[in-house]
Amino acid sequence: MKDECPFCMIGSGETDDDLVAFRTDRVFVSTALKQRSANPGQVLVCPVAHVTALHAAEPPLLTELLEVVTRVTRAAPAAFGAMGTTVMNNNNAPDQVISHLHVHVIPRFDGDDLVIPNPDRRPAPRNVRVQLTARLRDRLAEP
Repeated sequence: MKDECPFCMIGSGETDDDLVAFRTDRVFVSTALKQRSANPGQVLVCPVAHVTALHAAEPPLLTELLEVVTRVTRAAPAAFGAMGTTVMNNNNAPDQVISHLHVHVIPRFDGDDLVIPNPDRRPAPRNVRVQLTARLRDRLAEP
């Protein structure tokens, strides 16, 4: 499974590094493939290692994962002009297609009427995702 997992490939640096806004040895932040039209800037915070669920992660990894999620929630409003964020994790949800732990950080805007699951089914154009990644990367680089 690991060989076929797109998050494992991104985490290892094999592919899509221009879509990685932040990276540590064990965690990375990647712009979500499907961007909500009312919530641009949605990202996924993932472990580099192939961990399939939140409850399967060891405590040190969980700590680092949530530290990075916290950092993203601090940076995302400034990066995207959002009011705040919504943080969520799916565990074997009916619409989940990749079995690799990931935490969604969704920028929130006044009147965005957030709908779960994401009604925007098409992938966002790569150039849009690269631009969103760069905006967040710049904010995450700030002290």
